[in-house]
Formats: sequence, C-alpha cells, structure tokens
Amino acid sequence: MKTLTMKLAMAATASFLAMSAGAWAGEVVWWTPNFNEARARDLVEKFQAANPDVTVKLEITTTDGLPQRILTALQSGAAPDVIDVQHGWVNGYAQNNLVLPVDEVLTDREDYIPAALGYDTWNGKLWGIPYRIETHAVIINKGDYKAAGLDPENPPTTWTAFKDAAKKLTTNGKSGFAITGGGEVGNTIFRSLPFMWMLGGGIISDDGKQVLVNSPESIEAVTFYTDFLKEGISPSSTLENDGTANRRLFIAETVSMYQSGQFDIQSIRKENPNIDIGVIPVPHPDNGKTAAILGGWSFVIPSEAKNPDDAKKLLGFLAEAENQAVLTDTFPARLSAMEAERFNDPILQVFKEMLPFGRPVPAHPNWVQISQAYFDGIQRILLGDEDVKTAMDGAAEEIEGLL
Repeated sequence: MKTLTMKLAMAATASFLAMSAGAWAGEVVWWTPNFNEARARDLVEKFQAANPDVTVKLEITTTDGLPQRILTALQSGAAPDVIDVQHGWVNGYAQNNLVLPVDEVLTDREDYIPAALGYDTWNGKLWGIPYRIETHAVIINKGDYKAAGLDPENPPTTWTAFKDAAKKLTTNGKSGFAITGGGEVGNTIFRSLPFMWMLGGGIISDDGKQVLVNSPESIEAVTFYTDFLKEGISPSSTLENDGTANRRLFIAETVSMYQSGQFDIQSIRKENPNIDIGVIPVPHPDNGKTAAILGGWSFVIPSEAKNPDDAKKLLGFLAEAENQAVLTDTFPARLSAMEAERFNDPILQVFKEMLPFGRPVPAHPNWVQISQAYFDGIQRILLGDEDVKTAMDGAAEEIEGLL
C-alpha cells in the first residue's frame, strides 16, 4: 500500500512538473519600465497576433530601486525571461554570467549606432540588444529668460555664463536651475558625471583600473554641480528630487531650467502648453567642450530564463526598426528607425546635436555599486554633512575596494 501511495505521489509530481514545463514553453515574462507600458502593451498585442503559440506576460517596473531589484533577481535565479536595463549595466551582468549572449538575434548590426552596440559587447559577444539611446540637454523656459533680460536665442554656453544666468532666473520664489539629489542613482550620475569628464576627471577611469572621483578635476566639477543647491539656485527639495520631480517643478513654473532628455517634452506640452519651451546644450568649462553620457536602454535575457528560445523570438520582433521607433521614448538605437516622422520635431534638434558628445560610462562589473558609492557622497555634500573633498575621499576609499 505504501509503495502504491509513493508511486501515485511520484506520478502526480511528474504530471505537475510536465504541466509547469508546458506552461513555461509558451510564456515569456517581460519586465519593462512604467514609462514604456502603453507602447509595450501595443507591441505585445502585435507580437502575439503574429505568434499565437507564445504568450507574453508584461510586468511593469519602476526606476526607483531598479538596479538592485534586477541584480537580486539575476543572482537568485528568480528573473523573468526578458528585462529592459540601462546600457551601463549590461557589461557587469555579462562578466558575472548573469545574462545570455544574443548574437544570433541581431543580424543587421550595421544599422545600429556603434556606441550603443559597444555598451552591450563583452569578450567578443553581444549580451544585450539596444533599443533606445539618448543624451541630456538643458530644457529652459523661454518666457522666464525674457523676463530676466536674457536672450533665449543666444543662451549661455560656459559654466560661468550659465551660473550667472541661473542666478538671474532665481527670483520671486522661482529656482533658476534644478539639479537632482534624490531618487534612483542614475538620475544624478547622468547629470553630474559629464561635468567631471569635461575637466578630465570622472568617477573611475575608462579601463576601470583607477579611481578618479577625488582628483582635483573631479572635485572642481562636483563643486560646480553641488553649489547650485548651496547657493540657493536649485530648489530646497533637491535632496528628494529625481528627474521626474524636476520636470514637475518646471511644469509648475517654479523652476526655469533643468537637465533632462527629450522624453520630457511631450509631458510638458501636455500639462502646461503655456510654457514656451527651449532646449540648449549642456554648458562646458570656459576652456573646454561639453560632454554627456550616451544613455538608454537594452533588452537582456537572464541566464536562468525559463523560456530563452521564445524570449529571443520576442527580442527579434522588438528589434525591428518599425517597432524600435514605436517603443523608444527618445531616439532608437537603429539608424533606419530614426527616419520615422516623430523624430523630425525641430525641438529635438539640440538633443541630436548632443549625441556626438555622448560617451558610455565605464564598463565595470561593479558599476552599480560604484555609482552608489559616488551618489552617497553627493548626498552627504548636499546635506551639508561633509565638504566636497571629504565626501569624494570617502567615496574613493569605498570605490577602491570595488575595482
């Protein structure tokens, strides 16, 4: 009797596992950020119509805390089949065997921005498929410029002139220029690291072997960035503000300038059509050139994905030029996708002009942790707990142990 019971239990278990395997065979779980949700759902519907044997389960993520959430999922084996990640994270995943190579999915690499593919390449293999690229510029309120006696058609280009303009715009309870000091780490990396590059500094060297965050050049750049709050030019809520918060302040007309990407333009137009929006390049040192992070997003397939074959089928579909042009909030990573009509809006011109000044963040497997150490230092400065040199020396000590 006991033997019969055991056999029945084993049969039931086998049946359950077979059912589970069958369910996974036709299901792809895709994590995508909330800003993609509406367009992603449209694309999923289109994909499933062409692939009725595959069901895509869309799970929506938020950027706050996303780097750690994804890293935890990848390391624990509890990840989905497809994840949207920032370009700068891909190399670290690849070096730690957390994602699968996707070389066979991408057969037309000549149609891609080389720097975008460079982000996702390690050890001669492609570990992610880029679909979105972007750099930041400075979004301005032209009406505020005119009211302050500034010419929005002849905006400041150097750090000195830019800060002078920001001070003039800081009046009647309005902040001249909003920096970020809160939210997801990448918000502040994108907005402050390029200032370090402009002087020859950085957080770490491009080869990932040297700490630069407390070099004289980096300290000068961090001082320039954090002084916007110290001098009362950036909002008092800066320590809580991410890019989304700054956009809302701009829409509310309590901020005259802030750094962001083209993805904010539509929201501003919709929520406050009375603002006369302008876009200007990120300012540079008096004797230097501007710089920006070439950012954006890629798709990766976790090493422990339950359904990698159908995941690759989905990625092949999403990588098509027409679909990239739909999904991206900014510019597509494919050159042919850039030909879509939506990218011809004149207000996007400055964002396009910033692209050649964009460069990738260092490809280090511990970049997420390195970024966090730097960001923690920035927050100590903004809180007034430490001066710039002390904070960056502390960050350098922590980063040294991560190289």
